[in-house]
Amino acid sequence: MSEKENGGSWVETFKGAVLAAEYDPESSMNSRLYIERFDQATWFLMHAIGITPRTIKSDGRRIAVVRQVFQYVRELRGGELVRIESGFIAVGKKHFRFLHRMFDVETGDLVATSDVTAVQASLKNGKTVPLPDEQTQKAAKHTITVDTID
Repeated sequence: MSEKENGGSWVETFKGAVLAAEYDPESSMNSRLYIERFDQATWFLMHAIGITPRTIKSDGRRIAVVRQVFQYVRELRGGELVRIESGFIAVGKKHFRFLHRMFDVETGDLVATSDVTAVQASLKNGKTVPLPDEQTQKAAKHTITVDTID
């Protein structure tokens, strides 16, 4: 995957290791853990634009993922170090679209990606709500352009 950044920047959203309890009998990281790591990365990306679990709940909202596409490039093995970087692809009036890229820290190899579209919804009625201007302005600082996905 190659990217061209137009003023936006990637945010480091996760660092960790593949622990013994997290891999299968063949020493590969269990597939559910890729999803969990991307979910954790989402919250750190949201934090970069001023959203935390505490603040969004106090605003009477929640983050709802409406689309998520995973690409697995290669398996992580037990003991490997992993890093995720994330950036926004698009920000609309009511949605965020962002990309997570997971890398093997030692080799720099791309391991997996997660392309996510999410909205903010009201806790009262579950309907989507417009994104606050402050959040969309902050997201613009982390909006990246992806030219190709190999």
